[in-house]
Amino acid sequence: MSVEVVIRNKQFIKKPLTVQDITIGKYSCGTVDQYMRNTREVKNGDLVIYNKDKIGRGVTVMGWSSTVKNEVTVVANALSTKYDYEMFYDIIRNIMSVWKTKNFEQEGIKYSEADIDKLCQEQRSFTLDFLTDIENTMNDGGGDDLTIFGALLPLELRRSVIKKFGEDKDEEGYADYLHGLQVIDAYYAVPLFYQQKNNKSAFFGSYAITSDTDTIFPTVPKVPPFFTNPQTKKPLECSLYVVMLFSYARKKVVGRLSFEDFIRLADIGNCKEFDSSHVLLKGISEERMEEIAATDHVDPLEGV
Repeated sequence: MSVEVVIRNKQFIKKPLTVQDITIGKYSCGTVDQYMRNTREVKNGDLVIYNKDKIGRGVTVMGWSSTVKNEVTVVANALSTKYDYEMFYDIIRNIMSVWKTKNFEQEGIKYSEADIDKLCQEQRSFTLDFLTDIENTMNDGGGDDLTIFGALLPLELRRSVIKKFGEDKDEEGYADYLHGLQVIDAYYAVPLFYQQKNNKSAFFGSYAITSDTDTIFPTVPKVPPFFTNPQTKKPLECSLYVVMLFSYARKKVVGRLSFEDFIRLADIGNCKEFDSSHVLLKGISEERMEEIAATDHVDPLEGV
């Protein structure tokens, strides 16, 4: 469902591809961490390019390093916005110019720069059709929720919500929707996993909440995609989750609760929805954090 383009350097003396060549001085970029959050740091590996004014799914330059000079693969993710596709072909144009090549391959078929506008429009139209019929095109048995990896954050969307953008041919609305989710200045909470002391084959997940920090927090804990059990190499399974309360002022953990106790005491149910499985938890004050830490609750790691 993604669109993959290969560009080959035809010059006799080959020039390595720089970050400037990819971003054209107007786009932002960064590699993603193991939780699929964009670090906004440039490292060797898959580089995600995005338009900071229209943050969508981004464009991925596969296996980038400062020594890449023979060929490069550029990918536009499925369900991209019109701004993603425009950026995708903008990047392709510029790499072709830098490497002095007249052709590129999209899904194994050769095209020239003259084909780009038509190809871009085709991809935009395809996405609207895809969204319109998303129950069938994404028939994965996953119910209404759909996980996609945005340019900055993993997002869990409702098919019923994004389907409407396709039905209304509302490209701008879809782009605004994905941008609005990712432009929020908040910490995206993820669990760190630890081996249990008394059961070496079991693990527990630990979320951290820092005082006065707005946090995108899950309503139900779960193992992120692609995590594996280091012992069995199979998908990691975890049934125990805790929340650590970290005081920024005191520079230390002041409390530890079960995930369920934290959900109740932090009144997560009344927080603003972020996506289908997360809420936006406004920063908990130092005073409130102390109150939560002092409540009568069982240490979730006692005996574990």
